[in-house]
Amino acid sequence: MNIILLAPPAAGKGTQSELLIKKYQLNQISTGDLLRKIASNDSKLGNTIKKTLASGELVNNNLVFQVLEEYMDKNTSENGYVFDGFPRDTLQAEKLDDILENMNQKIDYVFYLNVSKEILLKRITGRRLCKSCGKVYNINIDLLKPKMNSICDNCGQELYRREDDNESSFETRYQNYKIQTQPLIDYYQNKNILYEIDSSLEKEEVFKQIESFIEKR
Repeated sequence: MNIILLAPPAAGKGTQSELLIKKYQLNQISTGDLLRKIASNDSKLGNTIKKTLASGELVNNNLVFQVLEEYMDKNTSENGYVFDGFPRDTLQAEKLDDILENMNQKIDYVFYLNVSKEILLKRITGRRLCKSCGKVYNINIDLLKPKMNSICDNCGQELYRREDDNESSFETRYQNYKIQTQPLIDYYQNKNILYEIDSSLEKEEVFKQIESFIEKR
């Protein structure tokens, strides 16, 4: 079973990916995480990607395809994949179809996590991550605030803000999403595999919607 989570930035793709992985034993593929890992390296390529990500612009498709194919070659999955943040446009969708076809696989579900721009901005500007254990917090949402300011509840380490988690970067990413990613809704609707999810709710309620569609088929 291969699943795509289609959504604007901060709509909850990462959270729902984790829940899908836990229940269905899928292999998560986040091209954003893969690119950020490369960006953390002090190299010419790493610095180029780091600068692009910080600006909110999208990384060159050829590089994204290269990173994706290399990862899938090294990380095969018997149960399938959940794609977090990929594809971002119809060109990437067609390339992903080709990659999966060569593996005798296909996309089974595309879940469109729909949420208002106002909620997204609140989530993204308030997001904080633990440097040590990776736990995610949000200082703009009461239920997600750390007990102590800038300190992780789990391990007591310092929290940090991603370079691209700012209003200016968000606006660029959101506009890119509307222009390039929105047409994917039509692309997957035509394949009859698109399911719209209300992602403004608590994560458990969002996942219940996803589960209901999977269990129906």
